[in-house]
Amino acid sequence: MTMKLVTIAAYLYLLASSLLFSGDMSGTNDVLIAPAGYTFGIWLLIYLLLLISLVRQFTASECDQALYVKVSFLFASSMLLSGTALLVNESVALLFIAGSLITLSILYAIITKNSERSSFFSVPFSFYLAWTSIATIVDAFVVAQENNVSLIFGMNELTWTIIMLIIGAGLAVYFSLYNDDLIYPIVFLWGYFGIFVKDDKPVQLTYTLSILIIGLGVFVIWKVVREVRGRRVRAEAV
Repeated sequence: MTMKLVTIAAYLYLLASSLLFSGDMSGTNDVLIAPAGYTFGIWLLIYLLLLISLVRQFTASECDQALYVKVSFLFASSMLLSGTALLVNESVALLFIAGSLITLSILYAIITKNSERSSFFSVPFSFYLAWTSIATIVDAFVVAQENNVSLIFGMNELTWTIIMLIIGAGLAVYFSLYNDDLIYPIVFLWGYFGIFVKDDKPVQLTYTLSILIIGLGVFVIWKVVREVRGRRVRAEAV
């Protein structure tokens, strides 16, 4: 019971940090890889899903409740780290958001190893992990800008932005295939769309995003079709 209350307190801390102290959830840093402000509205969905998870700690099946207990420390830690990242300067924030990413990755790995969990159990954490992955990449560029770093290994911001977008799309596809997770690439698709619609982009970035968005879109559709066909085959076999 104690850890359940701790996770609730951590959630309230994250919520308060976002809504009361950060002042702006949409992000205002002018880096090429930052999505349009309204794209950050996905946090509202994440907060809702995390709230449902908190409630399910008390109402879910016995198996799910046991799993909540197992990941409760990591769950609370990820929210505390994310909340603190909103309250400190950019350079320090990167450390906290990276810490949250690592914590969520471990939490997600524990969840996926439990085959007896309910189908909903991993949904909030898939959204949370995917958007934190994007936030970590964006924050790395923000820190570079804040510290007046214009070249890294001889490459400028535009080149690194294109490289990281390609790596991110590849990561989303690999993660989805490895973990059979449809949500993770959808969140990346949303983030890439947010970058695409943002004004004043170099044409090279527009072309790159166009290709990646189409590629991710085709992959998501293929994944959905595959899942529907799989369920149909399983239903017919019963």
